[in-house]
Amino acid sequence: MTSNDSEGPVRWVAKTAFVMPVLPDSLRIDPLLSGLLHCMSFLELSGDEDRDPDWAVEAMEHVALYLQRVTPGDHARIAEQLTRIVQWSEARGEPEAFTSFVRDFLSNAGVGVDQGNEGPE
Repeated sequence: MTSNDSEGPVRWVAKTAFVMPVLPDSLRIDPLLSGLLHCMSFLELSGDEDRDPDWAVEAMEHVALYLQRVTPGDHARIAEQLTRIVQWSEARGEPEAFTSFVRDFLSNAGVGVDQGNEGPE
């Protein structure tokens, strides 16, 4: 990121916002899941200077509520795709924080964890 200042026309501005790497088509990840992971990883992994932590938590809690409504079949499909992303992330040497975020995504959202998730009623 650049900014004009008295030191010259352009300087580097530090940022702590997390930007998820682009997932290759070869991973066969549902584009909606990719977009959801991109937004959620930004909320979870970015620094407090880049987004309000309280609002980020509230937004992630709402997403978790909706994810808890997935059917067991959808849960299995999402889990399989997340496993592929974790393997890809580890092979590329992506930050461990991102790999862990993906690995724990469904359990952190409360999907399939001691709730007998039966999907929407």
